[in-house]
Amino acid sequence: MYVERLRLLDFRNYRDLDLALPRGLVVFTGRNAQGKSNLLEAVSLIATSKSFRTNSEREAVRWGATGLFARVDATVARRSGPLHVELVVADTGAPLEGAPARAAAPGLPAPPAAPFRKRIKVNGAPRRAMDLLGQVTVVIFAPTDLDLVIGSPSQRRRFLDMTLCQVHPAYCRALSQYQKVVAQRAALLRRIKEGDDSPHALGFWDDQLARLAVPIMHDRAAFLRLAEPAAARLYRALARDEEAADGDDDARVAESPAAPDAPPLRLVYRPSYDGPLEGDEAQVIEAFKARLAALRRREIAQAANVLGPHRDDLAFYAGPVDLSTYGSRGQQRSVALALKLAELGYIEHETGEQPILLLDDVLSELDTQRRADLLDAVRDLDQVLLTTTDAASVPAEALAHAHVYRVHAGAVTPIAG
Repeated sequence: MYVERLRLLDFRNYRDLDLALPRGLVVFTGRNAQGKSNLLEAVSLIATSKSFRTNSEREAVRWGATGLFARVDATVARRSGPLHVELVVADTGAPLEGAPARAAAPGLPAPPAAPFRKRIKVNGAPRRAMDLLGQVTVVIFAPTDLDLVIGSPSQRRRFLDMTLCQVHPAYCRALSQYQKVVAQRAALLRRIKEGDDSPHALGFWDDQLARLAVPIMHDRAAFLRLAEPAAARLYRALARDEEAADGDDDARVAESPAAPDAPPLRLVYRPSYDGPLEGDEAQVIEAFKARLAALRRREIAQAANVLGPHRDDLAFYAGPVDLSTYGSRGQQRSVALALKLAELGYIEHETGEQPILLLDDVLSELDTQRRADLLDAVRDLDQVLLTTTDAASVPAEALAHAHVYRVHAGAVTPIAG
């Protein structure tokens, strides 16, 4: 799939933009703060309804916009048929026309009016954010993703969730419900600790937590099993120089990206739940609940949920070596690259559609060889949108076949090849 046309109204620094986009590699070049990343952010919004750059979507509204709202409008070509997506965010307390009312969670007061509203339409029909997921799929690679291996566990959980939510709507629904249960159960644990409620009240929430947690953990583990072979193959190619430096057969390994004696990459899922995940789901749920019961005193003392997918992690091994602790900086970045490229393949395998790849100023963080390896690996994708402050950072072979645009002060103009 690829974005054929992108229209922006009062979005970030774009007052009014109507941009036709081609297939293949599209390079946006220009100085910092001119609007390059804003274009990628707009594409991520029509795919996920969320920004990959900020949690405050009101920032999308252009400063000084008279209507106090921003609109992103895109036409997307897909193998399954064309798609038109419109997303509006308004920096106002008044609800957008057609926006659903927010309901209060059971037993909790109604939420206050939000300072902005969001409206989504797909092919002209109003849709919820949850319904948008999977219509347009993207893989986003920003400089922060290069720290996926050494970053916080929440960063790795977010990677798992973003991938699976685009592919499996049921996963995203379960995750949303799970997050609500975690919040409500944590509030109950605080009341129990303070003596305002009984531990017996945890029985209901234990059951809810377990029934949602087990499928989430199962889907995460299944994704990593499927992604591992591709990630391992890609890692061998990307990290060949580091692997060569560790052995006696430097030249032979360096000349063969798939050298059979290079340590394979393993993706190791580390759920906070230490019981069995395989087998009958009902039995796993009961085992999870038993573990919760065993941890009851600790949870009440901490007034926190200590077990569940919100505390899971992911580890990376090359042979016996834990790359997050003992890997070189180059190896760690190769793992991040391999994982993102494996994500591309997984989404296409599961959906039948190639996702759009968004590369936001990552080339400046990579050495010359990895730049070439990355763009060579994605050369056959339907669309790659890449931002850079220096077009010379794009390998010459890739640049020769790219569509290059100059971005300056919210204006986008093609550069003749």
